[in-house]
Amino acid sequence: MPCGYRSSTEYHFHEEQSDAIVRVTAYHRKDYCQSVIWFSPGQHDSIRLSIATPFQRTSNKGLGSLDRLPLELLHDMLLRLDMHSLFKFRQINLRSRQIVDSLKQYQMVVLHGLNLFCALLRTRLAIDISLFDFYYALCTKTCTFCGEFSGFISLLTWTRCCFKCLQGAPETQMQTLHTVRKQFHLTKAEENQLSSFKTLPGIYSMMESAYKSRFTIVSVHQAILVSGQQSHTLVQVPLANSGGNKKYNFMGSCALPYYDRRTGKVQHGILCAGCQLALEKDIIGSRGEKWAFEARDKVYAQDDFLEHFRWCEQAQLLWRSSGEGNNPPTELPEAARRGGYFNKRE
Repeated sequence: MPCGYRSSTEYHFHEEQSDAIVRVTAYHRKDYCQSVIWFSPGQHDSIRLSIATPFQRTSNKGLGSLDRLPLELLHDMLLRLDMHSLFKFRQINLRSRQIVDSLKQYQMVVLHGLNLFCALLRTRLAIDISLFDFYYALCTKTCTFCGEFSGFISLLTWTRCCFKCLQGAPETQMQTLHTVRKQFHLTKAEENQLSSFKTLPGIYSMMESAYKSRFTIVSVHQAILVSGQQSHTLVQVPLANSGGNKKYNFMGSCALPYYDRRTGKVQHGILCAGCQLALEKDIIGSRGEKWAFEARDKVYAQDDFLEHFRWCEQAQLLWRSSGEGNNPPTELPEAARRGGYFNKRE
């Protein structure tokens, strides 16, 4: 391991310093979240109160025959209801709104997953995802494919994934229906078995490419299963969906934080500013080593990052230069300060 990257001895710190260490030496890549389906916070301002805030006054109208059910059973039914139907049910009257708003699962979903909720409604995929599905995904910490921190979800397969697997895992590959139909020679019956949606206009991928046209996209993995292709076809998928066509992976995904039910805390995933600094100083990556860039781009949950910090010499340098959290660190990389590389969006 290069000198100046991994410390020779483990760094010890007090548990009460954990939050300050994360604040000083780690950062969230906002551009990762903005490379997929994303709505500016301002777009949510007009709907947040109506979609997430219960009325304080009491209701004079009931729910008809549903009022005969035990409240526990009614809650269980709503938990299994798809998000579109739940959204419509909540609009019936004041009583229905109060019932839905009393569900902790609903409150957590709209509080921490409003971006994804809006994406589901606008793509009309909300009819396929129940409140239980949504809440379970919100409470899932690790990537389905590699076990790393999962800050994203692939909509058509409803699988939690990390940013790396979103781009490269065979199971997350998306492609236009036209291309998949041609590539796999799908019959009309096979085509009808595929989940699909029309993409939303927006800015996608790490290239910040703007798209106004809408494309009907499908999961390549689902197409392989429906068409009965051999499993080795999965290896060929990236070739058919390489380069610019990976934009559909971004168009078919959305960021989703992790909600820890035990602590009640939410994590969006953090990167190490020390590894970014090591790369900028040519301590690592001077010869273009792949592992160095993967180390810089690795996304951690907070507890995993703190374990990494114990051995990251440059992160420890940032911590010391901040007076252990009392001042801004002297060599904080620009990427860490800005939260990535994208131009600022409203």
